[in-house]
Amino acid sequence: MRLPALLALATFAVALTPIACASPTEDDQASSPSEEGDAEDELKSLSVTDADNGKTVTVTKGQSLLVKLQSNPTTGYKWAVSSTDRSFGYPASERFVKNGDAVGSGGLQRFTWKTSSPFATPGTHKVTLEYKRSWETNVAPAKTFTFTVNIIDGSCPQLSPPAPGFCSGGRITPKHNANGCISGYDCIAQCNPTSCGSGRSCQYCWGQLACIPNGAMC
Repeated sequence: MRLPALLALATFAVALTPIACASPTEDDQASSPSEEGDAEDELKSLSVTDADNGKTVTVTKGQSLLVKLQSNPTTGYKWAVSSTDRSFGYPASERFVKNGDAVGSGGLQRFTWKTSSPFATPGTHKVTLEYKRSWETNVAPAKTFTFTVNIIDGSCPQLSPPAPGFCSGGRITPKHNANGCISGYDCIAQCNPTSCGSGRSCQYCWGQLACIPNGAMC
């Protein structure tokens, strides 16, 4: 008679155990690449995220500009460049990085502009992206993102990468100066394996099958 009671107690304990998962916030998703190529881009490029909507960023000619926006293609919505100018051009590459393997999981669309391109001339360039379904041609976009990039002449100093062990167990984030050049590196602590969060603030989801975005109740 004691066996059923023990099984019930074990089931209850598992239900209260935090599920290991990852639900990065904007900053972390923008800086938590899932592949080696993303990590390399992250350290060499100036990054623009959802938080930079309407802002102006400065890069030195030859630098890459990486735009990372929250997206969920399973809904049919997708970011696309709707307006740019000939002296800046369109992204050299675009890809989507999922948050996780859960069905319907969102993630980040990553657009990379190479300012080393002869089309990217010094000066200011305004870019607009729209988040909409491609087949809804006469419908206003669900969201709009704009930014202005100021390309200046010059070159960035060749900064050595962080030494091995500089950020053991954390996430390396580049620091940029006023010209957009990398001036150093920060080490951002990661959440422990039984939490989900941005690495700056952790949250726990009790008995959930997947993480719930930061700001929502578990």
